[in-house]
Amino acid sequence: MRSAVLRQWEFKLPISSLCINRKGDWVIVALGDGTARTLPASDEASSPKELRIHNGVSLSLTKDADDHAFISGGDDGCVVMIDPALGETSILSEKKGQWIDHVDGSADGKYRAYNIGKQIYLVNEEGQEKVLTAPSHPGGVLFSPSGKRLAVSHYNGVSLWWTSSQETEPTTLEWKGSHLNMVWSPDGTSLLSSMQDGALHGWLLASSKEMRMQGYASKVRSMEFTNKGKYLATSGAQQIICWPFANGGPWGKPPVTLGGNENRLVTQVAPHPKDNMIAAGYDDGMIVLAPLDGRMEIMINPPLANEGMNINGLAWNADGSALFASSAGGCLMLFTIDSVRKAVVQT
Repeated sequence: MRSAVLRQWEFKLPISSLCINRKGDWVIVALGDGTARTLPASDEASSPKELRIHNGVSLSLTKDADDHAFISGGDDGCVVMIDPALGETSILSEKKGQWIDHVDGSADGKYRAYNIGKQIYLVNEEGQEKVLTAPSHPGGVLFSPSGKRLAVSHYNGVSLWWTSSQETEPTTLEWKGSHLNMVWSPDGTSLLSSMQDGALHGWLLASSKEMRMQGYASKVRSMEFTNKGKYLATSGAQQIICWPFANGGPWGKPPVTLGGNENRLVTQVAPHPKDNMIAAGYDDGMIVLAPLDGRMEIMINPPLANEGMNINGLAWNADGSALFASSAGGCLMLFTIDSVRKAVVQT
């Protein structure tokens, strides 16, 4: 099958990350020269607009609250809030000479957080900063869905703080090893982190019951819950690994596996916001749509031999009519449900 791509842009610069905002109506990619490209997520005729976000490079780019769609931390010491609708940026914090490794914003806009080394800066709506200290250099910083808790992953576990509390001592979830990026379940009852050694570890917070998912071929760099939180879809293996979270969670249950080829690895996953389907990108540029009902997956972008074509970003717009994908080499692609249907018919 030929590619179902509707539009494609080559930036001739590495893309470090792709992100879509909480409303699902704006997409952004950060490039290797400190600029970004923004694009309305539901306007097929629009072209990306350039926006400078750092005098260096973005080290962490993620969705912010709705008043500013994105937030980025850079090697220039700046935490930058990005409003693509206005084409404007504003500096939340500047620590010259420092690297901002991880940033996050709560969904309600009440808090933002970023780190410099082991120091975690929790910033409220008034701009007041509270400094927290992690046991070691963080692997990730992530607010809970309600914004009431802040999780910081690090060596040998995850630390949890209540955002509105004056206490600076965290609750610690312990597990030996290096913990990296994290994901909360949609209801905020479970927290999972990816491990340096190619595994996941998770906690059911009310009971401290733990879960460990092993057997990955590489680090799990992408993980996201499906519609209504029924499955956790993950990268890091030859197949899309989906852990069941309905009816009591994944304890004692095997994962659902979708697609797969022994010659490639899944690098990105993006569950459809409404349908029981998962988009997955691979390290050779291939992209598939994989239904969760047992039907065969649809390849919407074939594997490519070009260097730098590994898929490092994948995201749906709000209604699931458009899928954006980025490659590390600097390619941004737009697929629509209509472009996929046309490609399937012509095959």
